[in-house]
Amino acid sequence: MKKIMFAGMVLALGTVNVFADCTTDSLASASDLVGKSVDASGGGENWKESHCGSGTSGQLWKVGAGTVVDPAVQIGTWSVSGDEVTYDYGSAATTYTWTLRQSGSTYFFCKGSSLVASGTLGSSVCSAP
Repeated sequence: MKKIMFAGMVLALGTVNVFADCTTDSLASASDLVGKSVDASGGGENWKESHCGSGTSGQLWKVGAGTVVDPAVQIGTWSVSGDEVTYDYGSAATTYTWTLRQSGSTYFFCKGSSLVASGTLGSSVCSAP
């Protein structure tokens, strides 16, 4: 019984810390994403996308494994304004705007005070092999 309670306490504490990052003053500049790939997960999804272009907008590419079976391909566009990043996957129903926050090397994509996904940045993959 004590093991179950301890595991529950650890899970509850972990959840509080993750969600706290969407309500603290750790706002990040969405321009941090320019020329970078993001490897983030949340809500049962895993994002592996590259922010190609310069300035405040550009093409959004699925990273893929760089093979014929899983190539890097353009999947939409992205744009930034301050601490917000907008992803457009081709229709109004698939346009999302998130507030970007940061703690160390981890970035948090937030909708209000709710965490949508979190992950790290890496090298960009902006063309098909």
